[in-house]
Amino acid sequence: MSHETAFFKNTYKLLLISFIIARIDEQIELLVQNTEQGNLNEMSDTADLKHIRAFVQIARAGSLTRAARDTNIAKATLSHNLRRLEDALEVELLTRSARGLVLTDAGRAYLENCNRIFESCEIAESAAQRAHNTVSGKVRIAASAEFGTSILGAASLYLAQAHAGLSFEVNMYTSQRLLTDQLEFDCMIFVGSAPDSNHLCRKMGTVSYGLYASSSFVHDFGMPRGFDDIAELNGITYMRGGIEELWTLVRGDHEVVCRYRPRFCVQDYWMAKYYAVSGVSLAYLPDFFVHHEVKLGGLIPLMPEWRSPETAVWVVYPTRRYKNPRVKLLVDTLCEKFDQFVVHPGYSLLPQVLADAQKF
Repeated sequence: MSHETAFFKNTYKLLLISFIIARIDEQIELLVQNTEQGNLNEMSDTADLKHIRAFVQIARAGSLTRAARDTNIAKATLSHNLRRLEDALEVELLTRSARGLVLTDAGRAYLENCNRIFESCEIAESAAQRAHNTVSGKVRIAASAEFGTSILGAASLYLAQAHAGLSFEVNMYTSQRLLTDQLEFDCMIFVGSAPDSNHLCRKMGTVSYGLYASSSFVHDFGMPRGFDDIAELNGITYMRGGIEELWTLVRGDHEVVCRYRPRFCVQDYWMAKYYAVSGVSLAYLPDFFVHHEVKLGGLIPLMPEWRSPETAVWVVYPTRRYKNPRVKLLVDTLCEKFDQFVVHPGYSLLPQVLADAQKF
């Protein structure tokens, strides 16, 4: 082949490729315009992705019959899609020969670029799947200030140790704010009746309350034998949203609202536990919240046969967020390991109280 012939042939190929790329750019621009304007019916003449995929499948197989067998798509459908693509590009991509379908120069150039497109799509798909399976990123958690520290502290610590890529944004609110404010969160911990919202709710478990006092308090005032004795003792009032929490206790079919002498009024269970462990008053507290103080002898259950009605603990999350792998992991972990988290040692007040006592 002479240099002159080779020059003209290469020039022809470059011009052909430029023409094809220009046609592709036109089709993409038209596709975007029609999509933005909602002219979906006008997209019939554009090169649809399924038409391009059909061309690639046919070109790789070398015949319509093999392409149909490999893809499990009818020959007529593949042929129709190929024809639509050639009409949209106004270029013949494949011709028939004794050996089957053969790429034209335009088809060969087009296939090379199409292969790059689909390879990029496969790489992107793999990356998305890896990102979906690899749990990383930030999780935004909202909880009531009542028990958020105890439950979420243990849960976030557990997940942080297992997944180095996870980070946590934990915000504490009053129960009223959790129900009324438009808060941005991936999941929320709520204690009480399931909130009426458009979010999904899963029950994590239940908690119950009881009466507790320190050994020093019992030593000074004696072990109460009934509610008449409790009524003569100092107690700690917990205020929830400006409303006093009643000391409701149940044994079998009997329910009693226990009376006491209010000595301290608080809006935080940690403060109530602090006063109780210090020995200045008895308290009405959740069992899990004083698990370790009881285990270490810092608090003693009073009239343990009387317990409060069980209160449900819920994890609440927007429907769309559950598809996120890190949110799904957090929700599932909270529900599966709730009993473990609510008695997680973490930290209790007792060691600090004992340390403070040794200073005096």
